[in-house]
Amino acid sequence: MLKPLYSKWLFLVLSCIIFLNACTGDGDSTNNQSKKAGINEVTVHELSDPDKLNPFTSSNAPAQYMQKNIFMTLIDYDPVTYKPYGALAVAPPEMELLDDGPYKGGVAYTFEIRPEATWDNGTPITVDDYIFSVKAIKNPKVDAASLRPYYDFIQEVKVDPTNNRKFTVYLNSRYILGVEYAGYWMYPEYVYDPGKIMRKFSLKELNDPKQQERLRTNPEIVKFATEFNSEKFQRENGFVVGCGPYEFVEWKTGQYVELKKKENWWGDKVESKYFNNNPEKIIYTIVKDWTTAITGMKDEKMDLSRNIRTKDFDDLKKNDAFKKLYNLHSPDYMVYDYIGINMKDPKYTDKRVRQALNYLVDKKLVREVIMYGYAVENVGPIHPSKPYYNKSLKPYRFDVAKSRTLLEEAGWKDSDNNGIIDKVIAGKKTEFKTTIFYNQGNTQRENIAIMFKENAKSVGIDVDVQVREMTVMYDQAKAHNFELYVGGWAGSTGLPDFKQIWHTESYNGGSNYTGFGNAETDRLIESIRVNLDEASRTKDILKFQEILHEESPYIFLDAHKNRLAFHKRFDKANAYVARPGYNEKEWMLNPTFGQQMNN
Repeated sequence: MLKPLYSKWLFLVLSCIIFLNACTGDGDSTNNQSKKAGINEVTVHELSDPDKLNPFTSSNAPAQYMQKNIFMTLIDYDPVTYKPYGALAVAPPEMELLDDGPYKGGVAYTFEIRPEATWDNGTPITVDDYIFSVKAIKNPKVDAASLRPYYDFIQEVKVDPTNNRKFTVYLNSRYILGVEYAGYWMYPEYVYDPGKIMRKFSLKELNDPKQQERLRTNPEIVKFATEFNSEKFQRENGFVVGCGPYEFVEWKTGQYVELKKKENWWGDKVESKYFNNNPEKIIYTIVKDWTTAITGMKDEKMDLSRNIRTKDFDDLKKNDAFKKLYNLHSPDYMVYDYIGINMKDPKYTDKRVRQALNYLVDKKLVREVIMYGYAVENVGPIHPSKPYYNKSLKPYRFDVAKSRTLLEEAGWKDSDNNGIIDKVIAGKKTEFKTTIFYNQGNTQRENIAIMFKENAKSVGIDVDVQVREMTVMYDQAKAHNFELYVGGWAGSTGLPDFKQIWHTESYNGGSNYTGFGNAETDRLIESIRVNLDEASRTKDILKFQEILHEESPYIFLDAHKNRLAFHKRFDKANAYVARPGYNEKEWMLNPTFGQQMNN
């Protein structure tokens, strides 16, 4: 039985749910016929356009998911075991730890490109394309500022004199993600740099901090970057070119992005369970409104949708007509929600206050009511399924009395009996009034904010709930112009690099919006990044989680479960934990699907 404390906010939650039901409608078909039987094309629902179709300059999720079918990396990762395998490379690289020489303390990776690998014009893929790709991202004028730091470690590439497909990459540090980025995207030099401009610059020159200012104004550097950053290399047919199994055809903003299967793709000659190009076309349909998207799926306008709104997904599971056409899956998802706390705000500098806020959120209720059960408990940024998740940490559970005690210990009391606690800060009596943001259109985060407001009132905190456009909210977060906000981060199946979100260097220019960190946490982050010894690295990761839990810069809410819908006319439509949760290239048309529907 719910406590009276929840009555007001729960009424609002239920009102929202009833409203959504009314808007969504039924839309069920009464016949058992499928409009899509025999059509070997996968139509993927996307909520937004890609920002660009250039892996080095794009940043949003839709772009990343589309690009993986156009371009290829040297290595990739098994979606089930998360272990690396050779993609464009014959196999994962040979590794050598460097204990002397110019890169002492670093590591060398030796790759070999598959002998079958060719570009679309039939020319072989060689080390020249690899070196070009590394130089392109190291060009200081290319729009790749967020990705470039991951390439700082790459210092030199040495080519096997007998094989221009075999080469060794030297890193000056033993970075835990070094092999991933050393084996990252490859571009065809003949398309992206036909004039071979970047051959005029050495890696040593591009790596030298003393040369950076000169290079930024170098006419050739600027010329290449201007062209590489230009719109044609982001979205035009004939200029968005990779060695993957699909060719980019067309992008109509706000409508769709179309890819088609390549004829005589080189990968067809390779025996590998990872090389797939079964659908003739992959069409990414842009539908920004979930109500319209759900209606469209019921009408078979889309074959695949991910991260479906929880209430909609729950309704679809009860819809027999829909389930005749679609399979529904809810695997774990490397995404977590949180409430960010501005640690530099005078009200929140004391960790006891931040801990007190943690006790004001009933995370179980969030998971079971707001998320409809499509979430699991977590205590930090590491997914609970990972072996280095700190299971010894005691989660902050809903406890108003504990919250009130911590606030009193931190000096917050209702001195004037007006219902709002107060404290003297910098010589001035300050009432505990605060603002929490959430992004427009996200009803889950809205309901979390409403719940928090109602629970906070019980301890004398006055919370103002405000809505922001997504871009505005995160712009404010980046500028540290907030007190509280409800946000989320997507992780990966790989090892964690905490620097971007949690290092003090990331407070300005990175994603450390809350102002978390000190010398100890910075040291741990830096140690984790370069520690290739699993046992000692795990020890540091566990310690970092312990400090993060104690300091409470975030109220960690839950780790999501994905909500996926796959059209039943395809076999091999597997659901994965690894984002985005599927591999549409694997999907194989079942020629008997229409017959099955008719029986």
